[in-house]
Amino acid sequence: MKKILCFCLTLMLLMILTISLNHNNIITIKNIFIPINLTEDIIDDYFSNNTEKKSEAIKQIKEIVLNDLGFKNWTDYSDYMNILIFPEDINKNKITDVIIVLNLSKDSSIIAIYENNKTNYRLKYTIKDLPYIEHVSTININNNFFLVTEEIIDEKLGGYYYDKSITIYNHNNNDFKKVFQESKTYEAYFYEGWDNKDIENAKWFKLAENNLIDIIPKNDSLNINVDKNLKVYNSDESTTSIPSNFQDIKQKDFLIKYYWSEKFNYFIQKEGKTIDSGELVGIVSIYNQYVDSFLSNDELTYKIIDENGNLKHENLNNIEILE
Repeated sequence: MKKILCFCLTLMLLMILTISLNHNNIITIKNIFIPINLTEDIIDDYFSNNTEKKSEAIKQIKEIVLNDLGFKNWTDYSDYMNILIFPEDINKNKITDVIIVLNLSKDSSIIAIYENNKTNYRLKYTIKDLPYIEHVSTININNNFFLVTEEIIDEKLGGYYYDKSITIYNHNNNDFKKVFQESKTYEAYFYEGWDNKDIENAKWFKLAENNLIDIIPKNDSLNINVDKNLKVYNSDESTTSIPSNFQDIKQKDFLIKYYWSEKFNYFIQKEGKTIDSGELVGIVSIYNQYVDSFLSNDELTYKIIDENGNLKHENLNNIEILE
């Protein structure tokens, strides 16, 4: 019995010694029993000019968000994650809440929105499965709360694709729903030989969009103007990798106007109805408004939304535009 007791005491001493040699382990084990709450002090330290305080706050915030979201298995990789914090009075009650963006990797992120309950912050909303986020802003208008993000999908290595877009989420029915997305900068490469290996002198094409997106509050509503610039390039270089030189072969410039529709809870261009059923729908976009359509033989379609919030594509011949 004494031998067993001595063995247990020795084992406990070794564990304590090991833990004491690693400060991070002390914090981790402590938090298993006493989870950290997000407090105003931690947020203040994040915005502090004191580098030590800021660094410790970043570690704590990452740990809190991962724990609250059930992502504890990501904790070991937290040093590689990037966070962005945006204080915001979401409920218009003169109390500052916080929007936290946690970029898990170069192509994956989560938005966690914490509500201030005067003693600390509690997780209220989450938006998951997002690409890398560079910036967040908010718009409160006519009892509608919009969250505006700049999102990046960068697949240039191996994927031949880059897209930096403006995406808007609307707070509705105790959740956040995507209600708008448009590219600011889009670049994609296409090689004819991918679809037809027997084609002679297969060409490379470069598709590009550089669009100006202007979000305009107007008459207690919200309008969006998108000044679009679409370009198609090709190259005469005979190569199976992306060529170094491209020539501009086609360009198109036009303006698209969106408005917030309370009827569809979505940003649409116009209203319409289906000819076969007479169903009222919102026109979200037309396929030829995107540069990818220049190299596609697919029929032109409208992207529409119905009054139940369902998004789908419909042939142009089955839609009557309502003025």
